[in-house]
Amino acid sequence: MRKIGLPVMMCLIALNSIGQDAERKNALSLNLGMVYLARQDLIFSPLIQTDLSLMNPALEYTREGKIFHKVHIDYANFNPMVSVSYEFTDHGETKMANPHNITIVNIDYLIGKKVTETMRSTFTAGGLLTANVQAANFVYGRISSFGYYSAFGLGVFGRKEVSLSEKGKLSATLQFPIVTWLARSPYLVNDDEFIENISSHSGLKSFMAFIGDGGLVTWNKLQTFDLEIDYRHRLNEKFELGIGYLFEFSHANDPRNFLFYGNTLIFSGTFRF
Repeated sequence: MRKIGLPVMMCLIALNSIGQDAERKNALSLNLGMVYLARQDLIFSPLIQTDLSLMNPALEYTREGKIFHKVHIDYANFNPMVSVSYEFTDHGETKMANPHNITIVNIDYLIGKKVTETMRSTFTAGGLLTANVQAANFVYGRISSFGYYSAFGLGVFGRKEVSLSEKGKLSATLQFPIVTWLARSPYLVNDDEFIENISSHSGLKSFMAFIGDGGLVTWNKLQTFDLEIDYRHRLNEKFELGIGYLFEFSHANDPRNFLFYGNTLIFSGTFRF
């Protein structure tokens, strides 16, 4: 009886542990990123704004079941200045010029399925919904101009994950919109339509009006993609630490040229449940 009972008990323990691992399909990650920005918008200036922003937060939720789901939200703020701060006079009072201010919010939703799977690697592909909103305040002494860039895209993604060891995994994800609703500042910066859009003095109403002035574009007018490489080390069944690199690129040519490069070094902590 003991000879039969011991193997049965070992099988039950093994099945229980497998069940526990299988249940941990959900992951919640908190990321902190160091972002280097290079941005040029010829609507406002031929100068290139560059800045390094530290400790920019991001939140991710991932579910890896029969269907792969991922939701990503991040925030970054930059204060570029193309020259050293200078003095200017405003109504007889001497003041120091402030840097520009650029705020960027990204929201991504990925849904897909495993295309190939081996003992050491998987390849997942599927659809993408993405939102990239940028609000910029360009300051020139006592004069400032507000600029906006909003892109809401529908596209595809591909994700390759490789097990390097029992506890370490390396992944690479490429995502790019194919069709995008793009809204940018007008060619004249503050034209009649812009003034009408801000006449409500409501941030939300103005934002929705700016988006409404946009239009549907494809890759002939907007080229944009994200490439992320990520390494995660499993501490135990529930917790992981990670380090990664994200490269972001955007180029729009209407009404004038817009270029954006983002390089991010990412540190992450993940809780699996």
